[in-house]
Amino acid sequence: MAREEHKEWDLAFSISEGMHGVGREAQIPGLLEAYQIPHVFSDAATLALCLDKGKTKMILEQFGIPTAPFAVVPASWTKADCTLTQLLEKTMHGQKLSSFPLFIKPACEGSSKGIYPSSKVDNFTELERGIQVLQTRFPGASILIETFLSGQEYTVSIIGTGKRSRVIGTTHIDWEGLSRQKQQASVAEKGPANTSDGSFWDVNNKNGPDADEPERFLNSRDNPNVQAVEDLALQAWRALECCDVGRVDIRYGADNRPYVLEINPLPGLRPDWSILARTAVHEGISHKELIGKVIDSALERYPILKAKCDH
Repeated sequence: MAREEHKEWDLAFSISEGMHGVGREAQIPGLLEAYQIPHVFSDAATLALCLDKGKTKMILEQFGIPTAPFAVVPASWTKADCTLTQLLEKTMHGQKLSSFPLFIKPACEGSSKGIYPSSKVDNFTELERGIQVLQTRFPGASILIETFLSGQEYTVSIIGTGKRSRVIGTTHIDWEGLSRQKQQASVAEKGPANTSDGSFWDVNNKNGPDADEPERFLNSRDNPNVQAVEDLALQAWRALECCDVGRVDIRYGADNRPYVLEINPLPGLRPDWSILARTAVHEGISHKELIGKVIDSALERYPILKAKCDH
């Protein structure tokens, strides 16, 4: 780009991300925007924001979109500053976070990195130990603490931007299909030696060579709970101003209400692996058609470029 070889480019389609930093998913889009190159997917600001799950939840709360009560343990925090109890008491949800179980994970990771069988904690001792483990494994990372949501989990695949965005399909993450033996095995990363109760997907279940696939594709017309999930996902997608294609993960709490877990505006698109791509196929959209729809969505955001392509 510095040699101005990009002058002939109409639209950049990049699924690349940087290697380092909490803004790594925004680095390539940031360069494209600096050189005024139209590109597919959300802008750099949105990509950086959505990777930071703590800040994402702050925005969701501002819009009144339900997300589990949470607190962020800053990367700089040590017990020399204050106790963990004192830190939590200063947060908006400190009182709610005094009830267990809770769930802990790095605030700025994806693909279940940093999620181990011990991520669900049932008492304060486990919470302190879990945070210490994550600080050791992810130095310089903030840690997200949130109320554990014990209900069903869904992934909603979305295409489009703003009012034009729509749901492609919804996938239910069916934990009953997971093998307890595989949950306890440490394949991709060796997490702490706790056992998972099968109520969530840790890094080994998701990324190991023997990874399970507990998804079940759903039809929202048959299930009011799924309709509620899809409506909530679109609210979150639009609130964060996400573009073109992505996923929103949602889980029900003990109160039988759906809550937004996280938003992924840079989703995997591998036809043989990625949930979004396989959901599209289940809904009768081939991988080629899916990519075409993503490009069409991007062109809607660049009217001059769209007019050029239409001719």
